[in-house]
Amino acid sequence: MPRYISDVKAWSMGDVVAGVTVAVTSLPQYIAYAELAQLSGFRGIVASGPPLVAFAFLTGNPCLNIGVTSITALMATADLKGGEYRDAYGEAAWSQILGTYSMMIGVASLALALLNAGSLVKHIPAPVKAGWKLGFALAACAAQMPNSAFEHAKNLKKICQLPNFRGAPLQSGAANMYRLAWSLTHPHFWDAEAVAFSAMTLFIVMYFKSPLKVIVASALGAGISYLRSYSGDVVGRPPPGSELRITGELGADLTSWVHQWPWEMPLDETVNRLGGWPLAVMSAVAFAFVDYLAIISVEAERPAPGGSRPNREMAGQGLGCIASGMGGSAPIGGSLTRSMLAGMIGCLATLRCGEVRSEENGEMPRSFFSDPWHGN
Repeated sequence: MPRYISDVKAWSMGDVVAGVTVAVTSLPQYIAYAELAQLSGFRGIVASGPPLVAFAFLTGNPCLNIGVTSITALMATADLKGGEYRDAYGEAAWSQILGTYSMMIGVASLALALLNAGSLVKHIPAPVKAGWKLGFALAACAAQMPNSAFEHAKNLKKICQLPNFRGAPLQSGAANMYRLAWSLTHPHFWDAEAVAFSAMTLFIVMYFKSPLKVIVASALGAGISYLRSYSGDVVGRPPPGSELRITGELGADLTSWVHQWPWEMPLDETVNRLGGWPLAVMSAVAFAFVDYLAIISVEAERPAPGGSRPNREMAGQGLGCIASGMGGSAPIGGSLTRSMLAGMIGCLATLRCGEVRSEENGEMPRSFFSDPWHGN
């Protein structure tokens, strides 16, 4: 990146190539994770860029990549009972509630960073981190199972009857885990074509080393489904009027992605959805802490030059969540796959206006802004 933003000659070609490649290969993930958050796939693309830009101004790790992940989408949807709310009030209203919650988590992350809470994360025992990863891996698998094994995701809910617990059917995460176990033990209900698409995609993503493997898998699946006139669930076209249009007015174009400004957000309704202010604050703070574990996990694989600065990364998480909330999307978190890809391709530098410092001379890059968390 440039010594000054306008100094194009100082840009690293590795950063440019990595940025373009990660953006292109992440498109299927943006769509999939938006759908996990009970939103239409197009919303995942519209709200993907601004959180990344906001995070870039504070992060000290050149490879660290953030965005809506399966973990953040599932956690936020579970906290707010998103499926029920969307069915009752529609997707537009649900997007506003979800975005408000993202903003609350962002504010909590900024507050925790100012209180030096990021440094506490290093004291978390390794088995706790391992259990966290395993738990959310299972949750993501359970959330994807209806689309992976059944032609229509709603078919699973029709044929799998939930048992009663304390006089009512299982709810939320417990219901998802029961459906996962039921699906794995009833393979004769699976749809062959849906399973074939899932197996093909999994094979390509796991065993091919090319950075473009996600795009290859998506393009191949889309091409085969088109040729075979696949009748199952598809992403579909964005609704009319959802596209971002260039009008020529700088202010309008730069803010065309905004779904709701902070002062327009339904804060009271979101707080009531979470059970009142005390529980809402606790939920936002807990989410911010758990969400930050994803960044810690990524940095364990791709350490920042000169070492990590926890509070600065947590503050960056806060800015990213606020931007995502303004876009009407779920909270953001650290993405291991996107970060590893950026490092593999050659991402080297962070966004900054001060003197360019590199890993070779052992110095930590400086933030674009003055660094209030210096030394943490």
